[in-house]
Amino acid sequence: MAKIVSFINLKGGVGKTTTAVNIAATLAKIKEYRVLLIDLDPQTNATISVIDQEEWQDRHNKCQTLYHLFDDMLNGTDRFNINKALLTNVGSIEGLDLLPSSLYLVEIQDAIPDMDNKAYVSHVDVVGNAISDIKSNYDYIIIDCPPNLGAITLNGITISDYYIVPTVPDILSKIGISLILNRIENFRKKKKTCEIELGGIIFTKIDYRTNLHSSTMTELRAGELSEYIFDSEFPQRISVAEAPIDSRPFLTSQTAKGKSDWRQTQQLITNITNELLKRLGE
Repeated sequence: MAKIVSFINLKGGVGKTTTAVNIAATLAKIKEYRVLLIDLDPQTNATISVIDQEEWQDRHNKCQTLYHLFDDMLNGTDRFNINKALLTNVGSIEGLDLLPSSLYLVEIQDAIPDMDNKAYVSHVDVVGNAISDIKSNYDYIIIDCPPNLGAITLNGITISDYYIVPTVPDILSKIGISLILNRIENFRKKKKTCEIELGGIIFTKIDYRTNLHSSTMTELRAGELSEYIFDSEFPQRISVAEAPIDSRPFLTSQTAKGKSDWRQTQQLITNITNELLKRLGE
């Protein structure tokens, strides 16, 4: 049975998608696991990190994105087909598959809770119901959630075994971590079938030259969440930020491979992935 891991942060620009995509890519390419990447974020950054714009447009034209899954449930249509929507071996990585997102999710995200009055499936169970027949094909399912705890994110939380919080080590992010933990715990209390657990907190986009980043990391490592904080860190790396130019994750991006820090950064991502596996009991 696949282990399902959601990547969540209420702030944008913290490296959430970058972390999720590159861990998924490493699990597939380096560890040779079968991995499904689910892009629940309407910004579609995870999607365009592994497929190009033309391929996404083809998926959209054929009504095979997660927007169409939710739209079907809202309008009683039957266009989305999970097997047709799946894109296999994305990012030039064998064993890495994708369920693509869509910018159009923005248009319907506020209406999604209304489907409880129209459909037989609860609005937080739509994705779980859709992947029920395929999840056994994978070792890991990695979910990139929107930067909020709305209906779409709750679809990811509902089916996840663990959630990871990638965070920039600054004051606002520190406050946001507690908010995420409290909101998810409250959701768990209401939805008894949800058994999600905190898998860890990863420091991202670190600038070691700033006292703020260093002091915040020291404080959090000494605090009540210390056991959940990854030893491995994800510092700011231009090569990682530029990899999506090729519609590829870091490991297969030719742009990234042209950077002088490619090998060192590859090791950083591998270290984070190894620690994730250890924390998930592998």
